[in-house]
Amino acid sequence: MAIIPSTETQVISNPKKFAIATPTKLLTRVSQPPVGSGKGRKRNPVITAIYAELLNNRNEWFHVNIPLTDKKQVASLRAGLYARAAKDNLATESVSRFNDETKMFDFWVMLTH
Repeated sequence: MAIIPSTETQVISNPKKFAIATPTKLLTRVSQPPVGSGKGRKRNPVITAIYAELLNNRNEWFHVNIPLTDKKQVASLRAGLYARAAKDNLATESVSRFNDETKMFDFWVMLTH
């Protein structure tokens, strides 16, 4: 059985194929839409941007440079990245720590196979 990457991964990997690179045109002919498009709810653009960077740099740790003020935000970010990785049969590793100086949470994440 062939592994089909998720819609987000297909668009991130080849934006020109899905007309993402030409937003000024009203219509652009494409060979086919991403597999599974039209399913699910609107995605968080912050998590999409983070996942795109992780996807292009697997097995490397990254510090997330956005302010996370409570555990609920950390959990939401962790769950969003985990869900996207699971669609692509990948895994995430993450670590968070409360920073007493900034009174915010530091969050590190890595995308693995």
